[in-house]
Amino acid sequence: MPDQHRNALFLIIGLLLAALMALASCALVFTLLDRPAPTSSPPATPTRTPQPTRPTTTPLPTQPLPTATATPTSSPTPSPLPSQAAPAVNKGSKLGVHGIWPNRILEFTQVLAEAGAPFKIVKAVDDLSWLQDVRRISPQTVTVGRLTHAHEGAVLVNDPGTDLEGYAALIMEPILTKVQDEPALRQAVTFWEPTNEPLGGGVPAEAYVRLAQLTIKCMDVAEANGLKLAIFGFNAGTPEWADLLAMAETGVFARAKTGGHILSLHEGVFGDDAIDKWWNVHNVDGEGEPTTENTGVTAPGGWIPGAPVLEGAGALCLRYRFLYALLQERDEVVPLFVSEFYAGGGYDAANKADVVARMGWYDGQLGADDYVLGFAPFTLGPTPDWEGHDYEAFYVGEDGLVAFMMGR
Repeated sequence: MPDQHRNALFLIIGLLLAALMALASCALVFTLLDRPAPTSSPPATPTRTPQPTRPTTTPLPTQPLPTATATPTSSPTPSPLPSQAAPAVNKGSKLGVHGIWPNRILEFTQVLAEAGAPFKIVKAVDDLSWLQDVRRISPQTVTVGRLTHAHEGAVLVNDPGTDLEGYAALIMEPILTKVQDEPALRQAVTFWEPTNEPLGGGVPAEAYVRLAQLTIKCMDVAEANGLKLAIFGFNAGTPEWADLLAMAETGVFARAKTGGHILSLHEGVFGDDAIDKWWNVHNVDGEGEPTTENTGVTAPGGWIPGAPVLEGAGALCLRYRFLYALLQERDEVVPLFVSEFYAGGGYDAANKADVVARMGWYDGQLGADDYVLGFAPFTLGPTPDWEGHDYEAFYVGEDGLVAFMMGR
């Protein structure tokens, strides 16, 4: 083939290939343009943790509560917090928090941490996830977690035939399941409350002995799983002196001291009762001996039946001092947390000055006892059953408890 014909043929072939490539490119572009844009899955609807049941010894329902979807609601403008100028801090306040829902607790935690007056101790009930934020904001704050469950009242210790080892496993099961499901809580929760208001008082000392033996077994389970407990969680006004003596003889407090556990209990007054009702005073009979009779003659020094008269103790507030006088004699002192405190004076914000003063009196008393970690007024972030027991309004403002703590 002549060269000029060959060159013409190559030119025609080249033009045909170029045309085919252009058509292919156009088809690709049209294909991309026609493809529907990728769609992203809508974000999951935020849900709240199932609502905690009311924190009492009442057995819980066997069926789990449904998860409720959180819906925004209008709320009044929050009360202002005090200025964050850091005051001089010595020992500082031992006022803490008992929270069911967190509400403004993390805000209070942040303000106090920045002011150099952090919460000494914070307790959460059922929804424990926000304790991770407490520890992030204020690493030095001790945290306590409680999970409400059907056996936290330890009522089966009333039966001498109860298998205490099996019962301890049953009581500890909710805690072990929780840390298995949410491993971060191992770091977020310093101490766990396995029981709450057990027995309730008015039972034979033998029942308290079995409660102490049960608690030793709970501590064994906890330590085998790398956990620490806040033991007992006694009702306000309990136990009696004979019960305390009997429990101490089981070695439960020595065991707690060895294992690094703490004691939890409840104290306070109710209604319009004075914060120092039955504190540092007792009735005496004709011979000057302590008596429960209303003789009209009183003497200084706190007293409960059978106990020694003790300066600065009381049948209601500062009742724990009777136990700790015994523990000091036995060299078995463990840290104490008053995990529910009732100041009296009601929850009406109109009584704020009175209630804050009551808290201040109790805080000052606890400051004299180095073994006390702190106290938690009951409660903040209440569930519907406890909406009438909400101390949040007493924490805010220049005349509130956050300001009081910063001033300490």
